[in-house]
Formats: sequence, C-alpha cells, structure tokens
Amino acid sequence: MRLYLSNYVFTGDELLKDTAVLMKGDVVLDVGRFKQMRKSYPEAKNVEFFGSVLFPGFVNAHTHLELGYLKGKLPKKRGFVEWLKAMMYLKKDEVDSGIIINSIENGIEELKKSGVFVVGDISNTLLSVDILKKKMPESVVFYENYSLKEEKACEIEDKLDSLKIDNEMVSLTPHSIYSSHPCLMEYLCSKSFLTSIHFLESRGELDFFHRRGELFDFLNGLDLIDDNLDFKNHWDFLEKCGCKRKGTVFVHCVYGKKSDFEKIRELDGTVCLCLKSNDYITGEFPSLYSIYESGVNVAIGTDSLSSNDDLNFLNELRFIKNKFPFLDANTIFRWATIGGAKALKLKWGFFKGYKAHPVFVSFSSNPLEDILKEKGEKPPKVIIS
Repeated sequence: MRLYLSNYVFTGDELLKDTAVLMKGDVVLDVGRFKQMRKSYPEAKNVEFFGSVLFPGFVNAHTHLELGYLKGKLPKKRGFVEWLKAMMYLKKDEVDSGIIINSIENGIEELKKSGVFVVGDISNTLLSVDILKKKMPESVVFYENYSLKEEKACEIEDKLDSLKIDNEMVSLTPHSIYSSHPCLMEYLCSKSFLTSIHFLESRGELDFFHRRGELFDFLNGLDLIDDNLDFKNHWDFLEKCGCKRKGTVFVHCVYGKKSDFEKIRELDGTVCLCLKSNDYITGEFPSLYSIYESGVNVAIGTDSLSSNDDLNFLNELRFIKNKFPFLDANTIFRWATIGGAKALKLKWGFFKGYKAHPVFVSFSSNPLEDILKEKGEKPPKVIIS
C-alpha cells in the first residue's frame, strides 16, 4: 500500500487540504486527513510531493491517436470544409501501419507527460487497442465507421459482423450526422455500449438535412449522398436512427444552442470540449456559458494532431481558462477528471473503491489557478508517481 501526500488533493470533484490518499495498485482504499491516515496505516509507504497538487490522473475523453502522423499537414483557420477536403485528400492513400503505430505510441507518451491516464480514442484501424491495453487499460476505443451511400454502408455492416471485437474496450460508433447512412447509424448504435459522435462541429450540420449549405454541397458534389435525408433536423435524424441514446458523448457542439445542451443533459449525456481543435479549424467556439448553465456533464478532449499543435492536456485546460475566464479552475479540473470519467462510464477519481493514477502538479501560491496560468518558460511541472 502507498500513502500519497501533498499540500493539496483534488479528488476529481473538489480541492482538499491536509488530505492523503491510500492506494493499493490503482485502487483507492481510503481518503482522509493525513495525520489520521498516517496513524491508521503505519505500514503504508509514504509518497510525498510537497509544493504540488495531487490529481487522480486526467481523462482525455476525445482524441484520435492514429492521426498523429498528420501533424502540421492540414490548413489552419480556413473553415471546416477546407479542412475536411485536406483530410480526405491526405487519407485517400493507404498509410503503412508502422507509421500509425508510431503515432499512437508517441501520442500516448505525450499525453502521459501532461497527466493523462485514460482516453476515449477514436479509431478507424483498431491499431490503438493492444497498445492502450498495456499503457492506459481503463481507456475506451471508439471504432468509428461511416458512409452516406447505402451500398457501402451495407458492406461495412457485413465486415463488422465478421470481426471479433474486444467488447470490453471497443465500442462501435458512427462518425457524425453528416457522414453516416441511416441504416449504418441504426446498426452502429444498436451494437455499441457507448456512443461518441462528432456533433454540430460545423455550421453546415445545421443546414445538412435541408439539403443546402457548404458542407452538403461539397459532399453531394462528390456523389457521396444518397437521397435519404428526409429528416427535420439533427435530433430527428438521431431519434429515427435509434441513436438518441442515454449516455452518448457529443463532441465539439460548436454550433449547439442551449436547447441542444438541455437535450443532452436529459439523455444523461456529455458535451466533450475540444477548444484548441475548434480554434485550429475555424477559430469559433461553443457557447460555454450556455453549456455551463444547462447543467450538462462536460468532458475535455485534445482531438488529434490533425487539428491541434500538441496533445499536452494541461495546455488544453489553460486554453479553456484563457478563452473563458468566467469559469473557475475547480470546474475546469472537474471536467478534466470526473467529467471525462462519467463520459466513459468509469469509476475514476480519489473516492474509496475507485481507480486512479496519482499525478502531482507543482504550483506556487494559488493551487488550481496557478496551474492554469502560463509561467513563462517554466510552466507547472507534472510528476507521475
């Protein structure tokens, strides 16, 4: 057993002083005042990092580890459709699996250095599954599939039926409302234990089922759309396809309204923020005030290196605070820990019986606020136990 001690402990929900955490392996056995804990567990090995805040490890609820090889290759702030065009062009040629595996391993190491030990990874190849089993075993891999053409959608269903998928870690998921035929949406949502969907990331998604807008025109111009869009809007589409499901993770929500966030809350779902990715592609952001006011669960993701300059999770948190200073640090760190854990259906945090991976982050005077501030060339340091 190990008894973890520091100036402050952030449980995942709140910041506590004079507190210690007792763990055996990755399981939390007890949390309490450190003087009493020392007396109660004299046999435990003390692990001390003073001048630090102890965190249970961050949860990155949305990333694409396998796209790391695309870093710096896609345009910045030229709009979603231009970014999508570039992505489709770069992905049209088959990429050597060794390159993808290297991207995954490098991405995991970068995330761990910033305190992340659980991810919700979006994969089209499943190459991340075995690696994450070893390095981040609590993670969820969302096996993403898409096609707007019915014939191709049926081929995908046949392929998936023939695969042996690790259902403990891997969950089938559609990509988005604008990239999946209704029959494929219905199939994927019926087979998954958890759905993570890119949602209202672009303005074009609001116009898509009205058969207009830049996104529709682009995809239709490539003959990628069947005449199967007889839906009122994005929610009507999800409902009729059986994808308006409890616990769904809705990623981005840049063009979401308060009514959308309230619907997500009613579904006991999650809004997953990837603000640095939004900044990279369009420079536009979701209404965090409306999200906050709605009371919906919130998680945080870094997205991929195709739309982010790095996977440093603390940088993602600092970016949120910088863009939306009305948010208090405690809220941001809650989103980064138990918000992500709830999104991925995990018992994660410094709570008795839960799992965690202790991470110490140094600070100067104001613990959480300090960590969210840039400190010149020497930002707060992450120390992994």
